[in-house]
Amino acid sequence: MSTGSEKTSSKKAFRIVRICITVLLCLVAISGAAFAGVRDYYAKPLLTDVTIEAGSSFTLDDFFRTKPQNARFITDVSGIDTKIPAVYGLKIGFDKYFSQEVRLTIQDTTAPTGKAVKQEFFTVDQFPEAEDCVSDLYDLNGIATVKYRDGIPDISAGGDFKVPVVVTDPYENSVIIEVPMHVKKDSTPPVITGIKNGQMIRQGDEIDLREGITVTDDYDPEPVLNIDASKLNLNKPGKYTVTYTAHDRSGNVSEAKATFEVWQSSAPDIKNKECYKLADQILKGIKKGKNTTEYAKNIYKWVCHHIVYLSKAGHPSFESAALTGLKTRKGNCWVMCACFKVLLDRANIPNLVVTRANSKVTRSNHYWNLIYVNGGWYHCDCTPLYPFFMKIDSQLDDFHTFKSSLYPKRATKKAKSTKGYYAKRTDH
Repeated sequence: MSTGSEKTSSKKAFRIVRICITVLLCLVAISGAAFAGVRDYYAKPLLTDVTIEAGSSFTLDDFFRTKPQNARFITDVSGIDTKIPAVYGLKIGFDKYFSQEVRLTIQDTTAPTGKAVKQEFFTVDQFPEAEDCVSDLYDLNGIATVKYRDGIPDISAGGDFKVPVVVTDPYENSVIIEVPMHVKKDSTPPVITGIKNGQMIRQGDEIDLREGITVTDDYDPEPVLNIDASKLNLNKPGKYTVTYTAHDRSGNVSEAKATFEVWQSSAPDIKNKECYKLADQILKGIKKGKNTTEYAKNIYKWVCHHIVYLSKAGHPSFESAALTGLKTRKGNCWVMCACFKVLLDRANIPNLVVTRANSKVTRSNHYWNLIYVNGGWYHCDCTPLYPFFMKIDSQLDDFHTFKSSLYPKRATKKAKSTKGYYAKRTDH
């Protein structure tokens, strides 16, 4: 009997334990469901995926439809740079026992901004770089590329264009800026100025063929000037033509010609520096006048007024005659002719010495000068016996016969005044 009673008691105890366990499990299940319900209740207003534009800011409010009073960032967000696109995993806490993982996405969808810069250039110019056609470019994350959307247009005919330039940032956001362009076609050749025809060059002298010559162009700031002087021979008397050719970057060409006359001096250069020094000092006191003719006339007057004529026999060298005349202020026709020539030489006025020949009235020697002024060769005589300035061949008397073939062709048109300027020497 005792054994049966013990078995019955064991079964009852087991049943009670099982019932307790079942009840406990039910209570746990009910508690878990209740907890989940509470959690879901509080989590329902939370946004787990938030996206903002680069450069903007974010707060807890962005993650809640209705933010609980005790909501907070569990993750430290102080180091997040919202200027740079990125994805961040954050943890947010709310109420006393709850937390939730969320995602913050920072994206850049804003295109750059900028302004068009109007371009003006010629068809032959290099097409401007795209970067030079826009200004005031701005983008939060910088500019990645600036380029022509459709490449470089055909501008060979010139005209007005609107060329689209695409500006893109590092995140492939782009803006198209229409750039106005005015393309000019250059068809105007350069202009050559300063050409002087009939320039006189003494045989053996050098000349700067570019002196006084300028070339301008409406477009090219540096047009090229070429000079063809292949036919010019400075060592041989004669008339020559030099061709000047200018071209600009557009290929426009202009041409001008200048005539030169190389003349043979009838007297050698003076080697005595004292003679030239005296001549230069004298010229400082002689007025140049408005033109070469007036300058030559004033030099002629100086010789007539300051060199006393002495009918003295003898024919010293040209250098000796000139030096004697300038130092002593005395001399015959040869001396006066030499002084006039030296002064003209130093004044850069072309001149020659003429020797009398085949005179019908006298067999004695006589010398005077030819000067090149007013576009032609004219006779001048400084001696008081036959003073005259700028006469042509037909105005010469029988005392002034010469061999015409030895000298360059003279002017045939009378000068406005051929009156002599000789006067008595004044004290100076």
